[in-house]
Amino acid sequence: MCGVITVDSYFKDAEVSLLAKTIMDRVDWSVLIHENNHKKLLYMSYNPDKGGDYVGKKPGFIHQWEMFAEQLMMYVMIGGSGYSKEALSLYEGFERVHGNYKGIDYIYSPGNAQFVYQFPLAWLDLRNIVDKDGISWFANAKQATLVHQACAIDYHTEFKTFSKYFFGFTASDTPKGYRVFGALPNHDNKINTDGTVSPFGPIGSLPFTPDISMDSIIEMMKIPGLWGPYGFYDGFNFEGDTPWISSRYISINKGLEMLMVNSYLYQDVQKAFMSHEVIQKGIEVLEWRRLD
Repeated sequence: MCGVITVDSYFKDAEVSLLAKTIMDRVDWSVLIHENNHKKLLYMSYNPDKGGDYVGKKPGFIHQWEMFAEQLMMYVMIGGSGYSKEALSLYEGFERVHGNYKGIDYIYSPGNAQFVYQFPLAWLDLRNIVDKDGISWFANAKQATLVHQACAIDYHTEFKTFSKYFFGFTASDTPKGYRVFGALPNHDNKINTDGTVSPFGPIGSLPFTPDISMDSIIEMMKIPGLWGPYGFYDGFNFEGDTPWISSRYISINKGLEMLMVNSYLYQDVQKAFMSHEVIQKGIEVLEWRRLD
């Protein structure tokens, strides 16, 4: 949906706008909206198949956005839709849990995977925007990146892949397949990693920590075999006797790289997204404000 909104705004073409509006008008947000413990929340996903992905005892709705994670842009879209009356209570419904690592304070997600801070801000340009409680999600993403780097440095003796250049506990290909990792603090109070680093971790934070991310890119370019025909492969791991380099590209990870490089260099994707009437209305409904 973020892509649909961006394309509509960018091309300013009558046929594109008609198709985009048709798609946006078909989204029935009410299907996902429910109340839990007197708070309005969004269901995370839906699978009607018994034994299907993420399905527990009973097929149907799966999990809910009761915590801070990558769903941030959904509240803005709901605010700009026909369900705008629900948007603010939904946005205020998820928990803001503060954590601290090495003196760096921020709102963290339960698993503390790096991608949750990055994906919403690939579309939303919140550099100078705060909510009515003064929260800057842009500043929060920067703090999270600094924590992920600090964690990698601290655990370098245990995982030799890590360094100040190679960091980011996120979701990627690993020597044992696709895995999701997390930094400290997290709900398990222990580091979650096998030492794999994914290039999209540092690259995905280019807008927040440009100097740190650029240094990381320069160092990753020196790793033999990490760069392929479509850029960096999805992950690398030096924990075994032989260095492991992924042979895969995971499109959602590569997509984040492309969007964040665009945000760093040009911002034309974010400018198009932010200027759309749906997003402008959503920001107003959520009572977010500009600092400048």
